[in-house]
Amino acid sequence: LFQGLNRPKDLAFNPEAPDQLWVVNQGDSSVTIFADVFSAAPITRKRNAPGNTHFLAKPSSLAFGIPGVMATAHEENQVTQPSTPADFMGPTLWTTNPNIFDGGHGGHIDMLHNSPSAAGIAWEIGNAYWVFDGAHNSLTRYNFNRDHGPGNVDHSDGVTHRYAAGEVAYRAGVVSHMYVHGGLLYVADTGHNRIATLDINSGSMGPPLAPNYDYRVADQQRAVMGADLLTFIEGEDTERMQAPAGLEIVDDVMYVTDNATSTIFAFDMSGELLDWLDVSEVVQPNGLQGIAISEQGDIYIADSVGQTIL
Repeated sequence: LFQGLNRPKDLAFNPEAPDQLWVVNQGDSSVTIFADVFSAAPITRKRNAPGNTHFLAKPSSLAFGIPGVMATAHEENQVTQPSTPADFMGPTLWTTNPNIFDGGHGGHIDMLHNSPSAAGIAWEIGNAYWVFDGAHNSLTRYNFNRDHGPGNVDHSDGVTHRYAAGEVAYRAGVVSHMYVHGGLLYVADTGHNRIATLDINSGSMGPPLAPNYDYRVADQQRAVMGADLLTFIEGEDTERMQAPAGLEIVDDVMYVTDNATSTIFAFDMSGELLDWLDVSEVVQPNGLQGIAISEQGDIYIADSVGQTIL
């Protein structure tokens, strides 16, 4: 049913076209778009134009933002183009216009840098997104502000604020997804086996961050000190949770996938467990990654080992 996949890591329904499912493939740095996804024969379109190995390098996650825009984050910490170093990677902003989006240089509309090994991304407001930065074990807010248009290079108006450095833990090969809800950033803190919350309005500005790859003034790239990061759900207190990975909130229910045990959990917004589903008979060990919920209430999951969407 779902073709054109190569180690899928995350998936999301396009809010402007609810029957359209977008999937990021880490295996070949691509996006597969399924239209008419609820039909017996979805239409498959794959996008990985030239430049994909930089602007879409090993994607771990995607998040739709304001109408016509989405962003991706990338689990990459190697050289992706001759002109930049290994730690250059960061999130990419894209148009969702199907006539422009190509998964490569020509379809990207902005990019910011200095968050390699990124395991998750969540939209907040406007062109502001949160990234689970695996290289710095941090939660980093990127505001692209005004995008530079398809295929251009001016990143100078972007603002980067790095929160909670060293307080979350990246686990290589496993997504650490996030969701902004009610002034809090909910985080699948995979390495610490917990769901954490960050008060996005807390903390105070700290020192400038280096390196400054995007030629911004110091105030546009800073650490944030003393933000409130709390444990919301302790994995050890929840049967079967070992490596929380995908995370989605719909109608005040939080859905969490567990990469280690192939389990999907549902919690209410007080952190109480509502139910759980063992999918280990159909998802191979360490395969369960991202999760998306359709308008009809069906759960879609990415299996990166089985190379499929269920």
